[in-house]
Amino acid sequence: MSTMLKKQILAVITQDTETVGGGAPIFMVGDAEELERTSFLLERILDGMAHQINSRTMVIVRH
Repeated sequence: MSTMLKKQILAVITQDTETVGGGAPIFMVGDAEELERTSFLLERILDGMAHQINSRTMVIVRH
């Protein structure tokens, strides 16, 4: 029997190192283009959904 967590933050992608923290992996990026590219790549790899928190931070979540 397999157990899968639901409603979980899988990753945080940000340009702003001062405002993020916590238990999920945090990916630091340099600009908005890299933020979008990294977010959508991780979305596919982690089988999650990308959500924009603000113009400098996105999260990948599993619903």
